[in-house]
Amino acid sequence: MSERPQRRGGGWEAGTLRVLAVPANLVLGGIVAFLLAIPVVTLLPVLIALGRSMARWRTEEDDAVVTNLLRELRVTWRRTWAWGLLFGLVVVVLVLNSLFLAAQFGQEGSQPAVLLAGATVPVALVVLLLGLLVPVASALEPQASMREWSRVAVELVMRAPLRALLVLILAVAVVGACVVLWTLGPFLVLSLPIYLAVLTFIAKPGPADAA
Repeated sequence: MSERPQRRGGGWEAGTLRVLAVPANLVLGGIVAFLLAIPVVTLLPVLIALGRSMARWRTEEDDAVVTNLLRELRVTWRRTWAWGLLFGLVVVVLVLNSLFLAAQFGQEGSQPAVLLAGATVPVALVVLLLGLLVPVASALEPQASMREWSRVAVELVMRAPLRALLVLILAVAVVGACVVLWTLGPFLVLSLPIYLAVLTFIAKPGPADAA
């Protein structure tokens, strides 16, 4: 008796598991990335590793996000650690400026704080956008250097400014929500913006590509 052919896709059970894998990977990948990024100077290397892991999940359906995050961090560390120091320094300066501005607003003579905020906000947005698109670029060009990833990230903005703006708006919304609901921060503040950037800029291969 011939065997019954198996249906591709695994039925509704496999579909349910794929749906449940999204929040699970976002939370697990997010908390591991958050813990690895606590020294701040490791933030950019962790974001790059997370972006590459998320891209493998999207393009290869490899949902071992945490395992791949650790693997990609090891693979890319030599290329990213020096830039991570610079990126971490910029982030620390921006955070300190933000805390200072928050303390100054509402007090008498806060006009200098308004001027400083006008200079800080654009820089913070540029840093945030680079923190999102450099990981995407590293997934698109896995063997390239940090300098080339930065160039590709700029090219992504130039080629698709509306998509870049959308990613930036969504990331700001996520960060704002994690500030208000601070218990969500360790789980989603890194993983969800990177996941959205990957979804926006990296296409999922179709059946012809996968064949």
